Amino acid sequence: MADTIGTYLWKGSDSKTIDEVQKYWTDNVNTTQFWTGDPRKIGTAEFFDTVSAFIKQNYEHRYRLIEKEAAKYPGGKMLEVGCGAGWELLHWARNGMQATGLDLSTAALELAQANFEHNKLHADFKHGSAEELPFEDNSFDIVASLGVLHQTESTQRAVSEVYRVLKPGGEAVITLYYKYSWKILLSKFAKVNFEFAHEDAPITRLYDKKDLRELFAAFKEVDIFLDYIRATKSPRKGLLAGIFNHLFVPAYNLLPKFVRNKFGHAICVIAKK
Repeated sequence: MADTIGTYLWKGSDSKTIDEVQKYWTDNVNTTQFWTGDPRKIGTAEFFDTVSAFIKQNYEHRYRLIEKEAAKYPGGKMLEVGCGAGWELLHWARNGMQATGLDLSTAALELAQANFEHNKLHADFKHGSAEELPFEDNSFDIVASLGVLHQTESTQRAVSEVYRVLKPGGEAVITLYYKYSWKILLSKFAKVNFEFAHEDAPITRLYDKKDLRELFAAFKEVDIFLDYIRATKSPRKGLLAGIFNHLFVPAYNLLPKFVRNKFGHAICVIAKK
């Protein structure tokens, strides 16, 4: 199934496969780029506490979103597709949800399991692809995927799978890259993706609000808004990253909120089945 909705960030993405995506996220488990200490300490208590503090400071908007959504389904069942090292999944669990995390990378799942053990919380973990979710129809009250589904081979197939495993009346909570965000526009101009310290992901798709209304057309109710309106520093090194971190980021964050609201890095969809 070739996607017909959305555009690619970089040329050549259309030739990439799910196997390449899997290898990339196994070699580069997301958020490990925020750890600047000894790589051998990744997965230790020091690692989890340090990265947790960084994420809480820079991604507080995601925690607010999780708290708001979890309150709608107290004690309900939720699935996070592309749970990575488990940071958002932890917050779903802290807010009373019965949490399940799925990821294409076994390395990410091992880190997520250790993260939950460190925080003395429980979740079920499953290895699998967003495009073929290993769950029965109508299984979850919430299916979340925060900044993931734009980096799989077929985002359209993944959204169809989210719809399938949601219970009637359940909600999808999905964030994707916004085509006209400050970070995407700057990345295209500089030919550098400031999101990561390492090479960019094999596949990165971009969407606008019209695209997402089409992508989520099967859902009964769809709310779309921009998020991630505050610029955060890049983990990259070098001249361009230095200019970005020390000139652009502070200058951008001085802009009035109504301006930044038009260029959020993430476009968020809350869609009810």
